[in-house]
Amino acid sequence: MRTMQAIALGTLAMAAAAGSAVAGPLVTFTYTNLNGVYLDNGNGTGSFGAYAVNGGGLSTDGSVSRVVGPGAGTAVFNPGFFGGSAADFVLNLSVFAKNNMLGTASGAGSFVITDTVGNQLKGDLTGDWINFGGATFFNGAISNSVFIPAVNGLFIGNSGFFASNVPGQPLDGSLVQLFLDAPGGFFDGNFSQVSTGVAGQLVPSPASAALFGLGGLIAGRRRR
Repeated sequence: MRTMQAIALGTLAMAAAAGSAVAGPLVTFTYTNLNGVYLDNGNGTGSFGAYAVNGGGLSTDGSVSRVVGPGAGTAVFNPGFFGGSAADFVLNLSVFAKNNMLGTASGAGSFVITDTVGNQLKGDLTGDWINFGGATFFNGAISNSVFIPAVNGLFIGNSGFFASNVPGQPLDGSLVQLFLDAPGGFFDGNFSQVSTGVAGQLVPSPASAALFGLGGLIAGRRRR
């Protein structure tokens, strides 16, 4: 019994150590001048999307970075990149439980980032919409985010690249920014061609972080 308790306590300690070891983001992404589009269902709910675009007064640019580890680097997507290769950015979020008096609503959805050769970074989103000072923000959590490699295990921009074998997948994280200046109030009607900015950061999910830490401990013991 004491042995089992020791193993359990050791596992918890390693999980905590792993969590602290990967406290900073492993991956970050930022996109600006996305095309913000809203389709109103007419009953206080609707669908919002933010899409890479090149035209109509908007020229999307962005970057995705692997911050630490072997293969770290940044894939940069130049202004107007959309349409010149496979590179793309798509984010879709619902709008529901809207409270006009408080200027709040709930949302859930997903995002897909595609590099120039078809590799993807995907994730799920949940969180809250907030209307403040006439601008609209989404504060959201990211979960189940994974790289889906298509070519060479690299995530490749118009310039720069990094290795997509990021440890600790699936990744969790947050949207540190989703901002737009929507016309006509707080999701009160359809709109499109509204400049939208999105930024996020990703870390290993708790379970993956624990396994990541355990793997490092085992590897260290083998080296000894």
